[in-house]
Amino acid sequence: MSRAGRGGRQLASFLWRASTRDEVDADIAFHLDMLTEELVRQGMPEGQARAEAMRRFGDLSAVASESRRLADERDSIRRRSEWRDELGQDAVFALRQLRRAPGFSAMAVFTLALGFGATAAVFSALYAVVLQPLPFLDAERVVALRPTRKGEMTGGTTAEYFALVDRAKTAFSHVAASVETGFTVRVGNTPELTGGARVSADYFRVFGIMPLLGRGFTADDDVPGRDGVVVLSHAAWMRRHSGDPNVIGRAISVDGAPRTVIGVMPASMDFTANADDLWVPLALTREDALRQGARFLDFRARVRDEVTIEQARAAATQVIRSAIEADPQRRSTAADFGAAVRPLIDELAGDYRSLLLILLGAGGFVLLIAATNVANLLIARGSVRARELSIRAALGAGRRRLLRQLLTESAVLALAGTVVGLALAFGLLRAVLAVSPEGVPRLDQARVDLWVLGFTLLCAAGSTLLFGLVPALRLTGNNLEASLRAGGRALRGGRDRLRAALVAVEVALAMTLLVGAGLLIRSALLIQRVEPGFDATGVYTARVLLPAAQYGDPADIRRFYDQLHRESSQLPAVAHAALVSTVPLSGNSASSSVRTEELGPDDPAPLVPNLRLASPGYFATMRIPLRVGRDLAPGDRVDAPHVMVVNELMAARLWPDVPLRDVIGKRLNAIAPTMEQPNWWEIVGVVGNVRSEALGAEPRPEFYVPIAQTPDLLWPYIQRSLVLVARTRSDAIAAATLERPLRAAVTAIDPNLPIAEGMPMDDFLRQSRGRLRFNTLVLGTLGGIALLLAVIGVYGVVSYFVSQRTQDIAVRMALGATPANIWAYVAARGLLPLAAGVGLGVVLSLATARLLEAQLYRVTATDPLTIGATALLLLGVSVVAMVGPARRAMRVQPVEALSA
Repeated sequence: MSRAGRGGRQLASFLWRASTRDEVDADIAFHLDMLTEELVRQGMPEGQARAEAMRRFGDLSAVASESRRLADERDSIRRRSEWRDELGQDAVFALRQLRRAPGFSAMAVFTLALGFGATAAVFSALYAVVLQPLPFLDAERVVALRPTRKGEMTGGTTAEYFALVDRAKTAFSHVAASVETGFTVRVGNTPELTGGARVSADYFRVFGIMPLLGRGFTADDDVPGRDGVVVLSHAAWMRRHSGDPNVIGRAISVDGAPRTVIGVMPASMDFTANADDLWVPLALTREDALRQGARFLDFRARVRDEVTIEQARAAATQVIRSAIEADPQRRSTAADFGAAVRPLIDELAGDYRSLLLILLGAGGFVLLIAATNVANLLIARGSVRARELSIRAALGAGRRRLLRQLLTESAVLALAGTVVGLALAFGLLRAVLAVSPEGVPRLDQARVDLWVLGFTLLCAAGSTLLFGLVPALRLTGNNLEASLRAGGRALRGGRDRLRAALVAVEVALAMTLLVGAGLLIRSALLIQRVEPGFDATGVYTARVLLPAAQYGDPADIRRFYDQLHRESSQLPAVAHAALVSTVPLSGNSASSSVRTEELGPDDPAPLVPNLRLASPGYFATMRIPLRVGRDLAPGDRVDAPHVMVVNELMAARLWPDVPLRDVIGKRLNAIAPTMEQPNWWEIVGVVGNVRSEALGAEPRPEFYVPIAQTPDLLWPYIQRSLVLVARTRSDAIAAATLERPLRAAVTAIDPNLPIAEGMPMDDFLRQSRGRLRFNTLVLGTLGGIALLLAVIGVYGVVSYFVSQRTQDIAVRMALGATPANIWAYVAARGLLPLAAGVGLGVVLSLATARLLEAQLYRVTATDPLTIGATALLLLGVSVVAMVGPARRAMRVQPVEALSA
């Protein structure tokens, strides 16, 4: 074969893009032919020359295989290079196209930015609270373990703790007990009340975190008499000791007693804003386990790697039941008890997980509406670009090439919307943090970070396909040739129907969000009118905690609080002052089972009401109405007959058929150390019901006993702590003005005591409404954005219809149509998708509003008033949006329109 022939074959292979196998085979054949010819010229017979050429060439199959691999790599590199070049060209062309239509571009970017910004802000909060891993080793294995009684979670007992440590080793590598408490820490001459916990020796091992400095607790530290040590948090170390590494071995005053600092934990232990400042040994003993009744412990555990959460729960349930069966004084059957075991992250997030997921879903609805709106804009713009696309198709551009160009334009829009949306997310996130209720774990850690950026880019990619693909497929369909013949005018019918369908989807999604927001708004209005059972105006509260070192004797505790009550009541600015163990709506609670005289010793207790320790004057200070009987009195001393005051609900539950006046004088056995040692209290008064848990929660049975008659066994469990409450002499005077005089009253009795948690009672009301207010504001904002986008969509459809039907409208007017006829003609085009969207929205609202049931107050998820009002709102606002395009239609001049 001649060289020209072989060269022509190679050229043909290049021009017609022969397969890699053909190219390699051609190259190998060319080289063999060349070598054979060379050997023939040297005098070797042709057959022998061919064989020698094959021998010299080597392993033909191996060479061919390697050559094909190299050729494939070359083709792949070339294709990637071509793709990058074309993508760059498409991006530049897309930017030019969007710059030529600034109004369209600005509207599309703004619409997408609203969707991306709202979704990114909610996702950042969800990631911080729920999705962000806890900062310690194998965090998913760390669990909160809570005993349950008849399905309700309770605190744990000392007996249950030791039982879990001894008999649950196959399920848990470490089990720890803790008690959250407050400590009085003295730094210099200033006492400070700080949060902390008493923990068992294995506490830090449960989390798998090693101290930054020093060491953690050992079994030798966790023993009474040898527990005079303390471990500091990183935040406390930096704040109080300026990060001094020599703090190890230093003695600090904790609750009036010196404790030696043995360790400093790293910042990873400060994983919530209200994390503990310090830890001291819990120092439980096996003798404590014999006193089974007190349920005051929190359990944390690390599940072994080969054990599932469900297996761990079953093991813990079996151990807890065995501990109950070993209690000779048990008042319930062991079968009533069980264990709840769930990852610590779930314990921290609590109900906020479902709430934030609902809000993220709402943000997703906003993003869908935004994407649908942009799809409508792209379809409308397609009518302008129909001639351009038709010409490009006629010049040889394939459908795939046109699709890629249009999708690139959509991607550029999405990228611009992402940039603006992330900037908007910063502002929205700050607003979310500003209105969020107190106590949302880790919400303060919410940031617009790389995770949020990645999530937003993922949303942008999905949105590009959602709002870009359908218009692109429509524009590059089989109607390009027909459009070119029609002079570039779009074929309207199918696209009009598609745009109307997209608007109907927008309206349905917007209505779903607005119904949810409306339900929350109604709940917020109803909860504003709830009577809490007390008057918070002008009441200031502050907690006092007495250190065990100075106030270990119950007589000293009673003496201090009695003096504080007298001193604070005599302050010039104070009308009434009192002390109570827990103020309403504070989130703290204590309870005790009670038994009536009619019950036998083997009968189960009929009620476990809330227990409150209170001083004389508490009901007057809080303006809780006294229904019958008398208030607690100064004469109710430790050596006087034990008395109590109950609320109306408790009286009705215990004696449903007895008038309130006849409840006075009845006796109850409560706060008894054992079943064999009853503690009888006489009821001397009945007061009104108070909403102690939350404004949205129904009142619970409650009883109040005099502080002076508090059983000695209770003081350690309530940490010798009471709340000082005082009312100003006039409701017009701000409650906060009482902070200084109350602090001075405490200091005058004991200069080493601080007061903490000082806040007006009105703030407790505000906080109780805070969660519902947060839900309402966030979902209401998302609903408002959705309404705006839906109205823009309706306006766009009607406006586009008018622009496309100008000649049709002119003909109608020329034939005698009145402005009212034209208005009806135009409005019908907007009302049809609007009505369809409202109908679909009603169905969607009924299906999704049930997710909000846990957040509602006295409003059903299917409330017809809210759904009807939302439908009317959408219809009314959308009709207003049609006015502009309809007025333009009515001003069409028939002569000018028909001659255009």
